Amino acid sequence: MMVHRGSMQRALLCSALCVCIGLAPAAQGQELPVECGPPGGLTRTGVVDHVTDGDTVRLEDGTRVRLIGLDAPEIHWSRDEAEPYAREARRALQEILDDHDDRVVLHPDDEDRDPHGRTLAHLFTPDGTPIAALLLERGLATALTIPPNDRHLECYRATEARARASREGLWSLPRHQVFQAEELPRDAKGFRLVEGEVTRIGESRRAHWINLDGGAAALRIDKADMGYFPGLDPEGLEGKRVQGRGYVYTHRGQPRMRIRHPADLEILEDTGDAAR
Repeated sequence: MMVHRGSMQRALLCSALCVCIGLAPAAQGQELPVECGPPGGLTRTGVVDHVTDGDTVRLEDGTRVRLIGLDAPEIHWSRDEAEPYAREARRALQEILDDHDDRVVLHPDDEDRDPHGRTLAHLFTPDGTPIAALLLERGLATALTIPPNDRHLECYRATEARARASREGLWSLPRHQVFQAEELPRDAKGFRLVEGEVTRIGESRRAHWINLDGGAAALRIDKADMGYFPGLDPEGLEGKRVQGRGYVYTHRGQPRMRIRHPADLEILEDTGDAAR
């Protein structure tokens, strides 16, 4: 999460940071954090008749729903292959739904469609339990925040933090540990946590570039997304240690990561000590 001591950020981000840092490891099955309350406002109900994977379902009326707030590992159906914990995530989601006769409550966010035409929604059980949090707490998905859909962010990050602290599921894998920028493989791809010192700030027509450890890796914030980063001066990051979380791709031999939301950029102590 983007945090700087001595400066004010959005109350949402500050509270999310306190939740993530203050949590102690929790056993699977323990009650969810208090941040994970039942949905409020506009909702609709539905019945799930097919589970595609850990973050996508289809309702009886044919509506395809992509759960907001998490990203589960992929199942590549055409090749009959699956990423680590992908089948476990799908099975866990099926079991959660079975326990509630496949009935769900859909809670919308600011955007209700993704580029693939799927309905975007936070899914809750009929008794008000956030389904994404149940999967995140088991380490079967990673928290994903794509603005402007950041409702329930505190809940999702808090439950993920519990799984990470106890190395549940995905958090037991080497690729889900924190990488120092200079140690990140040049051909890295997929979800990563990357930490390093900001040695240079670059700017292109469309983006600000936060270069880590002499160009070992770079974080990208699109100028179109800067409205989600209130008070952030990219130039002021130079010389600080930061941690980014997101999906890595490689361009011209350099690992790069797009940062779309302040919750995915944490400014660490200048000494390099991080709260983990």
